[in-house]
Parts: sequence; C-alpha cells; structure tokens
Amino acid sequence: MNGPILKTNRLILRPPVPEDETAIQHHVSDRRIAETTALIPHPYPAGGALEWIRRSEVTLREGRGVDFSILLRDSGEFVGVVGLIDRGEESSLGYWIGVPHWGRGYATEAVHRVIRHAFNARRLPALHAYHFAHNPASGRVMQKAGLLYQGVEPLGASRNGIRHDRVCYGVTAAQWRDNLKTFSLV
Repeated sequence: MNGPILKTNRLILRPPVPEDETAIQHHVSDRRIAETTALIPHPYPAGGALEWIRRSEVTLREGRGVDFSILLRDSGEFVGVVGLIDRGEESSLGYWIGVPHWGRGYATEAVHRVIRHAFNARRLPALHAYHFAHNPASGRVMQKAGLLYQGVEPLGASRNGIRHDRVCYGVTAAQWRDNLKTFSLV
C-alpha cells in the first residue's frame, strides 16, 4: 500500500486496500449513506466497492488526490471514508461514516486531520466542501473541523436527477492556521 498514513488520537487514516471491500460494500449499501452523498448510488452495485478502491489507487498514483479508509486505532474496525481531490484552488474534500458509527465524532476527527494534511503536506492553498441542506449534521462536522460557512447555493447539487440546496464551506490555508488555536483535535 502506497500513500500517506495519518493518525489521530482514535483513528488511523490510510489509502483503501482490497481488504476493505467487504466493509465498504456493507456500509455504502445502506440507503442512509447514499442519501447524504451526491455520488454514492442506491442500490449500491455488486463489486462497486472494489471498483472504487481501484479508481482510488489511480487517483493517488496520478497525484490528483487521495482517499482514506478511516479505521479505529484500537481495533482496526472500518468506520468510513474521507477523500481529498487536489485541483489547486478548487480542491475539495468529502466523507461518509458508516451508520453504526454516527454521532461519535469520527467524521470531525478524520476531516480535521485530512485538512491538516492538505495544507501542511500537500501545500494546497484552499479547500472546499459542501453538504445537502437536508443533512445539517455534515455541516456541523465541517465547522468543527475548521471549514468556514460560505452560503447556500439553491438547488446547487443533484442526486438521482433531483435538485437539492447545497450548503457550501471553505477555508484557505492561512485562515485555517489562524483558527487552529480554537481546535483541540489532533
């Protein structure tokens, strides 16, 4: 496995490997995961997880970004995914957490760590992220991780051909560093 391995107090973030296929397939097959994302289909196709892992490997190899499997540090249990797409000024991140792990702060911890990686190791100038307006919990994750609210884009995102309001967040490297003192995450 190539690529960065990131750690927090409770998590290990590493590029996905074929051994993650079963856990990924299981979690993203839950309709509640798909409903919070623009790109995960429901029903999730058989073999979709392995295909996603392969695309993730290509993205990493070509330097266009990096996806991380989120694992519990103490048990190695798979929790979810966070990804970083490197497009210079338009770089973005996205994530999902398996339903059994919702509400435990894992998303905030993982996103915060990936932001730190984006600005310190990858030297990206800024990051953007968004969530559907019907998923305010994701907005709380973004704010706690250091992203700044930028506004709502009415009907700015779609899922299965249905338009949804998109709530946008972003932060420059300088803004994030200036606000670091307010975060207690590692």
